[in-house]
Amino acid sequence: MILLVKKILVIRRNGFGDLIATLPMLQALRKKYPEAQITLIGSFRGRKLIPYIDIIDQYYLIPKGNKYLQIIRTCLPLRKQKYDIAISAKAGPQKLMNFALWLVGAKQRIAYTDNHWSSKLINNPYPYTRHENQHTALRILQLVKPSHKKIPKNLYPRINSNQSQIKNHQKEVALLLKPDHFNIFISISNNRTTSTLKNSNYSSTLNDLKSQYNNLHVVIFHLSHDIDKAKALKNQLHCTSETITNKGMGHFLCLLNEVDTLLIGDGGLMHLAASLNKPQLVLFAKTPIAEWGPISDNAQILEDDTDVNNISKKEIVDRLKRLAKPNKLLPKPFTF
Repeated sequence: MILLVKKILVIRRNGFGDLIATLPMLQALRKKYPEAQITLIGSFRGRKLIPYIDIIDQYYLIPKGNKYLQIIRTCLPLRKQKYDIAISAKAGPQKLMNFALWLVGAKQRIAYTDNHWSSKLINNPYPYTRHENQHTALRILQLVKPSHKKIPKNLYPRINSNQSQIKNHQKEVALLLKPDHFNIFISISNNRTTSTLKNSNYSSTLNDLKSQYNNLHVVIFHLSHDIDKAKALKNQLHCTSETITNKGMGHFLCLLNEVDTLLIGDGGLMHLAASLNKPQLVLFAKTPIAEWGPISDNAQILEDDTDVNNISKKEIVDRLKRLAKPNKLLPKPFTF
């Protein structure tokens, strides 16, 4: 019997990076079922990005609070939707997600399973085997495309930068940038301290690049609690710069899309840049690159096992120069 698929539900909790890791699977579902309605259940952490994922037709958020109680409150009313397929978009088994899929009552409930009793709630199970050095997004994609050994380029995670809710910020973003300059975006706010350059290393690296090129411009992003840190870095730089804090997801995505390149530590921001296919140099420490690296042909990576501040300034400068488009960086004229 062939299942006529009209309604698909995908559940993916957690933050931006986790949500973006689900995009290859969502895109594969859209290609396979172009007329189906795709619904996402997401969590509070990733809520600001969801409206910009145009593959999703509708979404629900799991409120903060007791996770089992909130799953019941979110999923049980959805039984009346009679979903044809419901998927736990996790790269491994999770009993809470098994419970959520059972509550929804979809005809096909797809998830990775193990020996826990909750796995019996899944009627279309994928027995879980951990594979080292396999990307999280590939593991999720294999729930609907089990034969795939790598993520094909036509399924790379992408956010459509031509959406009006992003493009509407272009004039405002242009005020932060300099035409005919190499506009580099950096972020001094990252909850992974070992993946974030200290101000002294940011300034030393960028000043070294400025000593070789005339037209360097830096956009310093910071969260509100790091405003003093951002101002201090601005004063240490020998090039023009602007500081900017969070002004909403549409503005932020527009800014990422308009800069020339990014110099950032690993984390959700890296995945956002990759989904826009932006050139970026990502500094890694401790996070396994094979499982969580940016899915992009425009990303370069430097790594230290313990702390990105151990990466040499010369390596970073050389990689940034490689990322610059031809004629974008203007060398300083030689003087006698």
